[in-house]
Amino acid sequence: MKYSISLKFSFLVGILTFVVAILVGFYSNTVSNKQLEINSGESLIKLSKRVNDILDREMLERYREMKFASSLPVMTSENSTIEEKREFIQKIKDNYNHHEWIGYALVDGTVQVGTNEYLEGKNVKARPWHPNGLVSPYIGDVHDALLLAKLLPNNSGEAIYFSDVAFPVISKEGKTLGVLCTHLTWQWTRDVIRSIQKEHGVEIFLLSKDGLILVGPENTERTNISEVSSNVAQSFESDKASYKIIDWNNNFEYLTASSVSNGFEEYKGFSWKVIVRQPLDDAFRIAEQNTSTILLISIFLGLIASIIGVFISNIISKPLTKLSKIVDDIANNKKVEFPQKASNDEIGKLQNAIKNLHKNLLIESNSKRNAELKVELSLKIFEQSLEGIIITDENNNIILINKAFSKITGYELNEVYGKNPSILASNLQNKEFYKNMWNEIKVNEKWSGYLKNIKKDGTIYEEYLKISSLKNENGDIINYLATFSSEF
Repeated sequence: MKYSISLKFSFLVGILTFVVAILVGFYSNTVSNKQLEINSGESLIKLSKRVNDILDREMLERYREMKFASSLPVMTSENSTIEEKREFIQKIKDNYNHHEWIGYALVDGTVQVGTNEYLEGKNVKARPWHPNGLVSPYIGDVHDALLLAKLLPNNSGEAIYFSDVAFPVISKEGKTLGVLCTHLTWQWTRDVIRSIQKEHGVEIFLLSKDGLILVGPENTERTNISEVSSNVAQSFESDKASYKIIDWNNNFEYLTASSVSNGFEEYKGFSWKVIVRQPLDDAFRIAEQNTSTILLISIFLGLIASIIGVFISNIISKPLTKLSKIVDDIANNKKVEFPQKASNDEIGKLQNAIKNLHKNLLIESNSKRNAELKVELSLKIFEQSLEGIIITDENNNIILINKAFSKITGYELNEVYGKNPSILASNLQNKEFYKNMWNEIKVNEKWSGYLKNIKKDGTIYEEYLKISSLKNENGDIINYLATFSSEF
């Protein structure tokens, strides 16, 4: 009787599974085109938002670069020389190729220094970035290269456009000294968009708030989107992210999506609009090819599932339920108890794999915690040490100090960052002293001794100094570590 009931139940499950599979197949055939349109449209919206997000984040990074640069002592100190300022901005440009030109203009609009000495001595007070940058941080929308058009090289052959980022340079006393400005090359934006176009097989238009095409295919740049397609201009007048199937005035329909930039954090954005389009044949090709295949597969899988599903469900469900509970316990950090003996089939192997994974997770968790404790201890030792500590880069420029350093010398990190420790030199030791000191560091990788240095307030103090060099796995010096005490 038991076998008979099981057979009847299996037969019933098989029939129901088959019927459901057929119904699902026909239903999927009916709605697949519409669903694909929705999925493809939402996918294009996500792609449009992704482009906006990338551009916004890039602009934010440029904004922060100039914000940081304008606050450094080399710019805010009235004692900095022109050569120091020129060298500083040139280093920024040479290390970040998205800066086409960086310049520092005085309050009257005269460019005091510029990268590659471009525009030095020229007056730029008529440019929006100068008067606006004197008052507050300024980000200018895309514009043509005016004064620099004939000076800058143009290897791409495309028109040169800039976006400006400017910050007021203010001394420690609160006096506005001038404006630090960068002209960001527009080529990086083209490169980002074209890379995404190639990756996804779509065409992308980047529009200004008034519909001007800033980046676009087929020589459409610097024309209004309404001139390319009035249908598109009317369809996406709203700033709401959306998609539509649109005829682009050439009897050729595209699945088209649009979204508007809202900026990111400090960067408020220019309400740039990103429009992504894809020919319908490309967007829906997969559905057209696979609709009939889906139906056949549904029928076939329905038959197979109805036959074998019932027979194996009772066999595998019980151990899988146990494994599921084990996984849930692991996920919820509960105590886990594994069966003493595992079977030799796939479920047993899975059980052993989960067991080993759990063991490794525990080991990794403990190792991570131990590492975190060591880092926390190291930081506490560094900050709470009674000895002054200086860490410099491979060029002996200060990158980190501790509280004891500031307490002994009177200097804070922002006053010594990037400077040589020689700012503490009292000149009471001759050049021969320092020459011998560095020779010993070079040979023995360390040095210690007494010397006299000078505090920020001009006070001479004696200290016992220890210096050692830090190397990487290749044996190259990457930092110098110095510790000193003055109370002995």
